[in-house]
Amino acid sequence: MDPDRYEMLVTLTEVVMQLDLTLQETERLRHCLTETLASHAGDADEQLLKKLLEKVVEAESRSTRQSCCPVCQQSFTREAVGRTGVYCSASCKQKAYRQRRDAWRRQVGPRAST
Repeated sequence: MDPDRYEMLVTLTEVVMQLDLTLQETERLRHCLTETLASHAGDADEQLLKKLLEKVVEAESRSTRQSCCPVCQQSFTREAVGRTGVYCSASCKQKAYRQRRDAWRRQVGPRAST
């Protein structure tokens, strides 16, 4: 591959990486690049594909955080920006609410009847 074309594609890739991709879109892009790289082994484009894959993996690692759910202790991946969730699922979030509610009811005691 022509070195000028290679530099242009790398620069273009850097611009594209600044796109606001969701976690699912990034995972899909990584998967497609991995499959394409496997089919182009030994090709002139192999180095370019490897560079693109490295950049996608790097962007993915910068945009995600590993967390541990406080309810079920399961490890899960969440996005690193914005208001991020604490729980791995809606069911764990609901379970945590019920636990807090029941703890408050035990602390306050039974309601007095009028």
